[in-house]
Amino acid sequence: MPNILTAKKKSVLLNEHVFYEIIFALGVSKHDAHDYCVWEHLNFSRMGHARALIYFFECPKRKWPDDLISEDFGFPAKKIRLSKRDRDRLNKDLFHLSVARLRHKSKSKAWPHVFLNRVHERSVKFIRYILSPKFERGIKVLKQQWELLLQILESGHELCISSSIAKGNQFSGFNLSQGRRLNFGLSELTPVFSI
Repeated sequence: MPNILTAKKKSVLLNEHVFYEIIFALGVSKHDAHDYCVWEHLNFSRMGHARALIYFFECPKRKWPDDLISEDFGFPAKKIRLSKRDRDRLNKDLFHLSVARLRHKSKSKAWPHVFLNRVHERSVKFIRYILSPKFERGIKVLKQQWELLLQILESGHELCISSSIAKGNQFSGFNLSQGRRLNFGLSELTPVFSI
């Protein structure tokens, strides 16, 4: 039996949890672009958040009773355009230690940008929807944060995210800003630069 999602619960889930998944899938924090280990941590995390969003956007029905899906907000589930090969790669190579990894050579080992590209496209559609008059009444949308996020995602620039912990271990919220121009205007894996 799924949890009963009141408008109040949906408001918190939308503005805190869905927002968090989107900014951590598509956003980049300050980092050393010459450190491969930092690159690995950052991009692995981003692909993990993207994978959670793919499930959120694609599933018309819950796999588990407590799953949150886009249809909980009236946004129709729809398959994200990923090839079987890319989908298998995301599921098998990212969160599963498998002998199938032996299939990769140096050229095929590089992760494609397609995961983040497709989640970026679907996230923009979702944000436009929750900011539209079509969105379910009663759910409080933190309009300013979502409008800023949409503006940056539609700008063709990288989404930069930051946050700090204030005195007394108080979370200060997230800061969003524009970063470098993106090659195709969609979120992509963070590049690593050799020295």
